Amino acid sequence: MKTYEYIVVGGGPAGIFSAIYAGSFGIKTAILEKKNRMGKKILVAGSGQCNITHTGEVKKFLTKYGDHGKFLRTAIYKYSPQDLQSFFKDNGLELVPREDGKVFPITKRSVDVVELLYTLCKKYNIDIIEECKVLSITHKDDFSLNTSLGEFSSKNILLSTGGITFPQTGSNGQGYRFAKTLGHKIVEPKPCLTPIYIRDYPFTELAGISFKDISINIFDANKKISTSNGDILFTHKNLSGPGILDNSRYMKKGNKISLNFINTTLEQFKENFIEYTHIHGKNLTKTFLSTYKLPERFIKNMLFETKICECLKISSLNKKMRDNLGNFLTNYQYEITKLGGIDIGMATNGGINLKEINPKTMESKLVKGLYFAGEIMDIDGDTGGYNIQAAISTGILAARSIAKTK
Repeated sequence: MKTYEYIVVGGGPAGIFSAIYAGSFGIKTAILEKKNRMGKKILVAGSGQCNITHTGEVKKFLTKYGDHGKFLRTAIYKYSPQDLQSFFKDNGLELVPREDGKVFPITKRSVDVVELLYTLCKKYNIDIIEECKVLSITHKDDFSLNTSLGEFSSKNILLSTGGITFPQTGSNGQGYRFAKTLGHKIVEPKPCLTPIYIRDYPFTELAGISFKDISINIFDANKKISTSNGDILFTHKNLSGPGILDNSRYMKKGNKISLNFINTTLEQFKENFIEYTHIHGKNLTKTFLSTYKLPERFIKNMLFETKICECLKISSLNKKMRDNLGNFLTNYQYEITKLGGIDIGMATNGGINLKEINPKTMESKLVKGLYFAGEIMDIDGDTGGYNIQAAISTGILAARSIAKTK
């Protein structure tokens, strides 16, 4: 049996950074990774360019995690996006922000990030044990880990096995089973940061068209449960874009979503319609709609969906036609038939119940020496680097907490 002071189960961003910092504190550490290389999740981040974090003040940063930002307060204040950028700069790989706030390595290569982390693990004598599948974990005085490569023992362990999305990287939900056997409750996990599918999807021919900063409302049994603004994108099959992805944590099959494409009220649209008709009654309806800076293909599609002929002058539209246009543009509700699955979702909503984790240490409140970090917990961030930052910050907080107990 191999014995360590600290064993990290899962070599994603949370686990790797936790191990590196533990090693820097002189803690004898091992990473158990079931894939043939650690860092698989990092390699796919930002489509291989590694969107590792996001710019912004910590206070605003914490608003990007739905209702759970408060839990991350200690972790991200103690290891902020600025700290992460300094870490990489000090180790020879500069991070640079884009105009939209997303932060990438200057090389735009995820592989460069992973190679640097391998180098740092070697520097701090971290044992990286790959193709090592953990089969079970038990706890008495210490933790005993039964694996495909034999038995391991440690006083402290970190479960950083990720959620259920991107299973090809190793995140298949196995960590939840370990947590449950150790007494923890699991908030049912589901994919998030995912596109959504709607009934009788009307935008197939509009694939590639996007809208900036439009109003998005979500309804459950006719009750509004979320309202926000964001960018959306039409694809051939579904609704996507940051505004959809970020709000998918609140959605489920059967919910309805309304989109305000012109960011004005239905009543204001009606007033604008009447005023325009009085002055430009001979103009075509599509000419009036173009005053809202709507894409031409979208206008054509909307007229088709509302059964209004493109050849009609605006003065020819009756009240029902006008109201149909207004509803389509400002508050038409689409029924959600499903969300993207684990192969499409970029993060997991749900996980280890946060009430059972100390947010100031990342240690279990139920089992001494058991720590959690990253997506295995019931935390999910918006798209744009927030999830990797949360993983890194919580992993480092766990390592620092263990160092204080030495």
